Amino acid sequence: MRLFCFIAVCLILAACVGPALADDVYIGSSQSPIELDGISATYSAQHEDAVPFKGWAFVTVKNTGSTAWGDFHFKIFAYPGGSVDISQVSFLDATMLDSLGNPGYNPISTQSGTTWTIDNNVIGAEMSLYFYGDPVAPGDVATFSVYTDNTASMANFGLMMWPSPVVPEPGSILALATGLFGLAGFAMNRRK
Repeated sequence: MRLFCFIAVCLILAACVGPALADDVYIGSSQSPIELDGISATYSAQHEDAVPFKGWAFVTVKNTGSTAWGDFHFKIFAYPGGSVDISQVSFLDATMLDSLGNPGYNPISTQSGTTWTIDNNVIGAEMSLYFYGDPVAPGDVATFSVYTDNTASMANFGLMMWPSPVVPEPGSILALATGLFGLAGFAMNRRK
């Protein structure tokens, strides 16, 4: 009887969860991550959309450059060659609703303290993830998961992705420059 109840619960959960996961896309994997150097590399992939026209994009990438990444960006584009209407394709987080009134999900990242911004007002919606407190170091692998909604357009679209190197904040640059000028002044005074 317990086995029957367990199987029944599993089937009910699969029926409830299955359709929501039917439109997920996996780009790269832990065994074969997408390699990006963070300087010139942009990676594009087709997102073949189908019912329910919303779901996760799981992206696994490896930093092959010499500079750590502090953020990672996503942009929706028309695939192939601009023949698809992407004006209603968007990124959603838990504070937003899709066109059917269902909430989205916050992005997930292997980098701790990740924050994000979403701009669904542009055609070719954009989402940026920020993790300056836990950058992706050269040689490291990271996974980012973002939730997309295509319930209004219901068309295949592309997903463009790229990292940005960590850029020191202006205060750090000013402190470094002040220290270097002070050291140079000290060295010049010692020579006199």
